[in-house]
Amino acid sequence: MIRFTRGGQRSQDLPGVWLLLVAMPVAALPHAWEQPPWVIAVFLGTWLWRVLIHASRARFPASWLLVALVFAGAGLTVVEYGTVFGQQAGTALLLVMVALKLLEIQSQRDVVVALFLAYFVVVTTYFFNQSIAIAAYSLLSIWLITAALIQVHAGRKLPVSRLARSSAAMLIHALPIMLILFVIFPRGPGPIWGSPEQDQTGQTGLSDRLEPGDIARLLENDATALRVRFDGPPPASSQQYWRAMVMTDFDGRGWRVDRNRPEISLDAETAAEVRYTATLESTRAHYLPMLEFPVEIPDHASLLDNFQVIQRQRIVDRLQYSGGARLVPPGTPSLSTADRARALALPSGAAPRARTQAGLWRAIHGDDDHAIVREALEHFSEEPFRYTLRPPRLTGDYTDAFLFETNAGYCEHYASTFAVLMRAAGIPARVIVGYQGGHWMDAGNYLRLRQADAHAWTEVWLGEAGWTRVDPTAAIAPERIETGLSGWVGDDADAPAFLRRSGLSWSVQWRLRASDWHDMLTFRWESLVLAFGPERQRELFARFGLDATDWRSILIALGVAFGGLAILAALVVLWRRPPDQRDRAQRALDQLSKRLRTVNLARAPHETMDVYAARVRAAQPHLAASLREFSQAYTHLRFADLDADEYERYRSQIARALHEVNTRTGQKSLIGVKGERQKCLRASDV
Repeated sequence: MIRFTRGGQRSQDLPGVWLLLVAMPVAALPHAWEQPPWVIAVFLGTWLWRVLIHASRARFPASWLLVALVFAGAGLTVVEYGTVFGQQAGTALLLVMVALKLLEIQSQRDVVVALFLAYFVVVTTYFFNQSIAIAAYSLLSIWLITAALIQVHAGRKLPVSRLARSSAAMLIHALPIMLILFVIFPRGPGPIWGSPEQDQTGQTGLSDRLEPGDIARLLENDATALRVRFDGPPPASSQQYWRAMVMTDFDGRGWRVDRNRPEISLDAETAAEVRYTATLESTRAHYLPMLEFPVEIPDHASLLDNFQVIQRQRIVDRLQYSGGARLVPPGTPSLSTADRARALALPSGAAPRARTQAGLWRAIHGDDDHAIVREALEHFSEEPFRYTLRPPRLTGDYTDAFLFETNAGYCEHYASTFAVLMRAAGIPARVIVGYQGGHWMDAGNYLRLRQADAHAWTEVWLGEAGWTRVDPTAAIAPERIETGLSGWVGDDADAPAFLRRSGLSWSVQWRLRASDWHDMLTFRWESLVLAFGPERQRELFARFGLDATDWRSILIALGVAFGGLAILAALVVLWRRPPDQRDRAQRALDQLSKRLRTVNLARAPHETMDVYAARVRAAQPHLAASLREFSQAYTHLRFADLDADEYERYRSQIARALHEVNTRTGQKSLIGVKGERQKCLRASDV
């Protein structure tokens, strides 16, 4: 049985249905990685059901069945999420309802409604993924949906090539308007599309607790942690220490981040040596990696007395911020008794052999703390210690096992052991965790710090100098600090391919180059689009003397932008207008026809000059003399071989005749500025 739509048209013959059935799954495909399996199963099953109906002219489901499916879909959503609101639940319910809508499309109106719902499906994709790849894929989806809308409103089957061109043209025409609204429309705080609902796991790999081996495990992780663009030349790699967390509490095995440190104010008189803009990936933590030592921090952040920068809210989305730094320690006036005791604390019974070694150094060098620091660094560099990507597993007391048994470790092994030795020698010490080095992206002119670039170093209290950075890694593997991780690993077969960059097959090299280009495009997308928030908008408006929070400034910006767009569009239309191929005589005849149109005597396309003049003379006898003069001049200008004097004479004659017709029919001359004769001559040039 074939069901008929309202108006008698078969539902299978509705224009645009096939394109709708192609565009809908394309629009919903990105949700396959975000929605629970039952949502995808319902969508796919319902879509296949609708394709079967359309292809085989099968019957539509009964109304009672559709109602039951709607309630079942809503019920499953509540069971899954406990609500029908929110990003996840709302999107799941939308996909289910859009799929069920396909089963009741029986009219042109139903097709249009389904296509507009498909646009909403595309928009909800950005709740979960805002990458440049998703943006490009969304354009494909919108292109298909728009082509289907064109097909629906055409009312007839159009060639696929024409639909493709028309849809692409509409998107291109809409692009300038979209850009204007994106830049000028008032922005609210937070990300454009809201925060994706994520779990509570940190995503950078850095944790607020550090044990030997933790950072070494990040070597295989080439995911981007931080991207930095410097305002001027970047500092040397050996000075690129990105401070994230300060760890003072040691329990014998690992270190924990300082808690509840007091905030301090920035010194307004200290100028930054290096300024930069950083884009931080989601960490679900509070810290902001800042170049040591921070003297300018974001407005939404705070500087603690241990020079760690934090913000109140967890970083659950990609964050862009600016900062400034001096590359020399700022100095600390004093160390309180409580902080000194905390920075010297060692658990009872921890690292007994290391304590003995530190006590020996103290006995040799007396009160000279600087000499003890040098002694420890020389011990690392002269003894058979190895800096390795694959440190052996430690057993028993981690510090003693590394210092006297394995002698092989990564940055956290040396930083932790060095800090324990300093405390055992009576020198306050703490461990700093962050990033060091990175990979300079020439194509994008920015620094890319991966998870693998995570690093640990130490700070010791040296009297009047205050807290001083000491990186034991520089004593063991100085090339790691001076040239970055990639420069240190060289052709080490144990190193990940993305760090070695040499001795690789061509396929791996091409994959690494593609990864770099992908990261560069991602950085551009994130910095120009995703990070365009209220602060960036205010800065942009301020350049033009406007206030982004004032509605009058917004109206001015919109007026100027859309006005400029209209002028540009007019110029494009004029530029693309084909040149006038008519000669002077033909243009004059067209002007005559235009003037006589007011008395219903316009020239028909098939009429010659003589036939047209005869018809006008019959209707308007008082124009006979003027038309005779016009016809004679027209014939000579159009068909005769004239010299310059003859051409000028007949051109003046046709202009005079045209002027007479204008006057006698009550029309004004074409152009009037300097007398009637000049008017006629200029009219003939049109």
